[in-house]
Amino acid sequence: MNSKILKSQILLLKLYAGYRELDHALASYRPLYQSLNTNPVLHAERGRKHAQYELAQLYRRIEYLQHCHFVELVIEGEKRLLKLTSKGKYEILRMRFVEHMMVQKKKAWDRKWRIAFFDIPESKKKYRNFFRRLLKQNEFKMIQRSVWMTPYNPQPHLDELLKYLGLEKHFEIMEAECEKCSKGFLKKFKL
Repeated sequence: MNSKILKSQILLLKLYAGYRELDHALASYRPLYQSLNTNPVLHAERGRKHAQYELAQLYRRIEYLQHCHFVELVIEGEKRLLKLTSKGKYEILRMRFVEHMMVQKKKAWDRKWRIAFFDIPESKKKYRNFFRRLLKQNEFKMIQRSVWMTPYNPQPHLDELLKYLGLEKHFEIMEAECEKCSKGFLKKFKL
């Protein structure tokens, strides 16, 4: 099973992160359906069918998120609660960082470099490999195995992710001015 989830499913995770009760979330759900037809009976019937379709889609997405272990359904008394799992919280933080970096790439460069240093111990090797992949996918360039550089500002979302994983003491980010950078160096970053 592919562990990546669609943007719509991330939005669904964010939606349910704000709701405590699943029943409350579904009760407040109002489908958007507009019809050019002026017949009120036909309009009401189409609207009802479309609302049923959208609600069925919502339940399928919730089932998918449960299958991927991003959310879990907890029953407390008569209440049905949809709770984010730690894997779901992690995925939201990762996606926030990715979205933040995409926004940063569209902004004008402020002529500052961000240099990331990390020294993650061997006991947390999977986190170290994860960070290398994450940094590479988000326009960081490797200077050395644990030194990466980017012209884009990764904070504060990278800090949130590091804090959640308990790695903030193994990771540092430094800013450096670029007054006399070589053209070859700038080409490496396509600037």
